[in-house]
Amino acid sequence: MTTIGEFEFPDDLLYLLEQDTWVRLDDDGNATVGITSLGAHISGEFVEFMPKPAGTRVERDRALGLLEMSKVIRSVRSPVAGVLLEANPRVAREPGLINASPYREGWLVRLQPSAWEHDRALLVDAGALPAAVRAYLALLSESFGTPPPP
Repeated sequence: MTTIGEFEFPDDLLYLLEQDTWVRLDDDGNATVGITSLGAHISGEFVEFMPKPAGTRVERDRALGLLEMSKVIRSVRSPVAGVLLEANPRVAREPGLINASPYREGWLVRLQPSAWEHDRALLVDAGALPAAVRAYLALLSESFGTPPPP
């Protein structure tokens, strides 16, 4: 587990940091996707997740659904291309799981990847994670005019 500031990033996941998402290739060859702890923190408390329907083809870095916070709705961008298999039924009932457990109970969707090797090469892995997260935090702080976390 890599911890940067107050944010945790499991080393066994791959990240699309600029979209605050993570992906894990599961033993069955399908991929699980969720929001990073940093993304959950930035977004605030989630009140609803509205995924695209099962069977929808999703391209990398395109919306796989919408997340609603108290005053904002934002697209969730997929770190990999594929076909949406299912959305997390627990998150539908308890959207706060995204904030409370972004890497376990709060996952968002499962996809059948269509270009795993290609997409994987474009994601951040554990080796590049510390530098990539620090660069992303610096970009966020520059955009919002606040100092980056340590």
